[in-house]
Amino acid sequence: MLPELGPPTAVSFKRAIDYGGTKSLDSQAIGFLHKLHPGAIERLVDFDIMSVFLMQEFDKEADIQKIIQMINVAFNDLNPPLTTLQHQIVEAAALVQSRISKYQADSLTNPTTKKPFCLRFPTYSSFIAHSIALEQKCEVLPNDSMIILIDEGGICVGVGLPPKPRATDPKHMPRDVRAQMCLDGLVSTNVIRARNDKVLHMGSTSPVAANLITRASFPSTPFPLSLQTRGEVRSTSDAKTSTCSFQAYGYGLGSPLSAGSADKSIPCLTHRIKTDELQGRNFHSEPKPNLPEPLRSQTGPTFQGLAQLRHDLVFYSRISYWINKTFLPKSSAIAEKNITYLFDKGSTAANEGIGLEHNPIIAARTVTVNTQPLTHRDGNNALLMDSVFFFGNHKGGEFLLPSLGLAYHGLHGYSFHGPFRILLHGVAQFHFAKEELSPQRYSVAMWSRASSFSAIARHSSFVKGNKVFSNKKLWLPILPKYEKKLAATILEEQFEIRRTRGAKKPKTQASCTKDNELKNS
Repeated sequence: MLPELGPPTAVSFKRAIDYGGTKSLDSQAIGFLHKLHPGAIERLVDFDIMSVFLMQEFDKEADIQKIIQMINVAFNDLNPPLTTLQHQIVEAAALVQSRISKYQADSLTNPTTKKPFCLRFPTYSSFIAHSIALEQKCEVLPNDSMIILIDEGGICVGVGLPPKPRATDPKHMPRDVRAQMCLDGLVSTNVIRARNDKVLHMGSTSPVAANLITRASFPSTPFPLSLQTRGEVRSTSDAKTSTCSFQAYGYGLGSPLSAGSADKSIPCLTHRIKTDELQGRNFHSEPKPNLPEPLRSQTGPTFQGLAQLRHDLVFYSRISYWINKTFLPKSSAIAEKNITYLFDKGSTAANEGIGLEHNPIIAARTVTVNTQPLTHRDGNNALLMDSVFFFGNHKGGEFLLPSLGLAYHGLHGYSFHGPFRILLHGVAQFHFAKEELSPQRYSVAMWSRASSFSAIARHSSFVKGNKVFSNKKLWLPILPKYEKKLAATILEEQFEIRRTRGAKKPKTQASCTKDNELKNS
């Protein structure tokens, strides 16, 4: 068990922006992951993330085998995918079909062969019902190791990280303390409101508090999944004042600037895809697409707070970056090609914004304070590893993964990383000690919009003559199988690069002589 993080050792305060560089924090992030990975707990989960992805993109009552059949009819060598989303569903369909075919072949000789996940829960509605049942009995995972969750297809669907221990005699302010001071600043300047009148203290006489004391061993959320919302609603309307978001590049939801660029959903009838309405066909008359722009219209304290957030959470941004580079190396490389294109071809504002980012491929942030979200998925996100970090003096608040029947710790310093576009996630009821006078529980989410990458691929094709709708070299792929040796190699190589760079070279006689001359001058 990890000890609770106590108050930090007193050290002199220095603004994050005043440090000469961020290489040290990047090295710390790599070193932390490099140390945790060999002892990581790998947990096989009863889940198939690619079949769920397919079901989310079609009618909620459509059977998975029917979905695959429609995809195979609509797309072929003569009619290939023309957008990132179309490419992803074709690749996912092939992967899921191979699993179904293997089961069908194996069951001929062994009738007791277990059905794959997608045949046991063949529609999205049945999957949601399954997730609702599991949400009430989520097992809490160990809290002192890296956790790697792997589905039945061998795909990593989530990574949990414990807090990085503080140095025993720190020369600089601990990373988590700096992060929380920054977040406290957002509250003190009213960028976000803590809503302390709505928080739950243990020892109170409220029915919710009584339930927490007497409940079973499973964490539970006050806003669970339902067959009505199906995980498509993130928060209640009154949570707006306690939430703040920004994107280094992107479009506002529904922005006209994204018209013709963002991937459109697959148009369907009951038994077939409407191929004549697929995006990318008959596109030559469409106007020139717009590249993503920074979404930072805030002024005053909000702008200042978000700028400080970027500098004070460098370590956590680099953790998110290296999680993607380690677990999704191909996807990360393609995402970086997209961002390089935007940096080179985009506006001066986009160029400047990207240059300031410490994780350019996951460059959007959402901060909440004392907010209980609904169990949901982030359906507009790109198919990458999103991240969420927790800070504060709260108790409880486990990060729930109802479709997996699992939960990960949500206390100060813990984080979870996964494809939140697909993965349903929520937060168990958090609360505070009765004597806590300043109750604060923060969530910092790091994510990216799929529309940004789709627009870049579209723009790249347009300026090259508009011969095809979208540049397939910039399409993000589906999630790959987890390769433990490859992940270890990536971390080892990056760790060695930084270890070698940080090693002190022995002084030569000439340099020693020069040092003495300077001292005596």
